[in-house]
Amino acid sequence: MAAVIESELVGFVSGYRLPDRPDTLFIWQVAVDETARGRSLASRMLLHILAGSGCEGVQFLETTITETNQASWALFRSLAKKLSSELQSSPWLDEKIHFEGQHDSEELVRIGPFSVTQSRDPS
Repeated sequence: MAAVIESELVGFVSGYRLPDRPDTLFIWQVAVDETARGRSLASRMLLHILAGSGCEGVQFLETTITETNQASWALFRSLAKKLSSELQSSPWLDEKIHFEGQHDSEELVRIGPFSVTQSRDPS
């Protein structure tokens, strides 16, 4: 999903449904330009994706977040609250084992179960 304001790309979300668990949407990346921050754009994009027909049957959302990425933690905690659901996290990728010290460790974050009313295109 991409967000455009006045012909300028100001945000995007990338993700996919897990092939072995189609009830789960994995969010790979969320980015919002500085000019569009503070408008709940990331949260609105995520909710829009979940309400789309491509996410019919999705009851869980997963992503990874480094311990120090407070903006991402705040976004996904807020999203869990909006979805009236639990947020759980667990160690996933270790800095030394998986990244050879080149990247911070990542936590696997899981939100769900939840139910989102799917929007339908009448055409």
